[in-house]
Amino acid sequence: MGGVTIRFALDDLPVVAALDRATMEGKDLFPLMDAIGRVLVNGARERIAVTNETPDGVAWPKSLRAKEEGTPTLFDSGRLMNSITALPEERQVTVGSNLIYAAVHQVGATIRPVTAKALFFTLANGSAVTAGAVTIPARPYLGISAEEEADIGDVTVAFFDDLLSGRPQ
Repeated sequence: MGGVTIRFALDDLPVVAALDRATMEGKDLFPLMDAIGRVLVNGARERIAVTNETPDGVAWPKSLRAKEEGTPTLFDSGRLMNSITALPEERQVTVGSNLIYAAVHQVGATIRPVTAKALFFTLANGSAVTAGAVTIPARPYLGISAEEEADIGDVTVAFFDDLLSGRPQ
C-alpha cells in the first residue's frame, strides 16, 4: 500500500502543560484532535484546489498538464484532494492520503523504467513521449501553514474555554 501521512502531535504546541493537566484529569481530547484534523485536511485540500503552494507559501512548480489546460497543479480528477483524511487519537492526529502516488507529489521522485529501456507515456495534449527518466518535483500539500497554526490555536483555546466553562464539546 502506498500513500503519505504527516503526524501532528500536540507535543509540538505550547499548550502541552494544559493538555497534560486535562489528560491527568481524564478529559477526552479526541474532539480537539478531530477539530485540529479538520483544520489540517481543509488546508491541504485548499493547497491542491486553490493556492498551489507549500504550507510555507512557496508556489509549486507548475505541471505541464496544468500549464496546457490552465488548471491547478495536482488537481486533475480531484482524487488526491478528496483522499486526504484525518485520523484523530487521544493526543495526536494523523493526516494523509492512502493513494499510491500521494508521497511522490509530497516529496518528489525520479521515475525510471524497471523492465524496459525507456518510459513511454502520452502527455495531456496527446503527444507521445519516450524518456529514460522523469523527475517529478516535490509539491508539498501536507503540513501546517501559519494560518492553520493560528486556526489550531483558536480551536484549542475554544476547546479549553468550553472545557473550563462546563459546556459540552
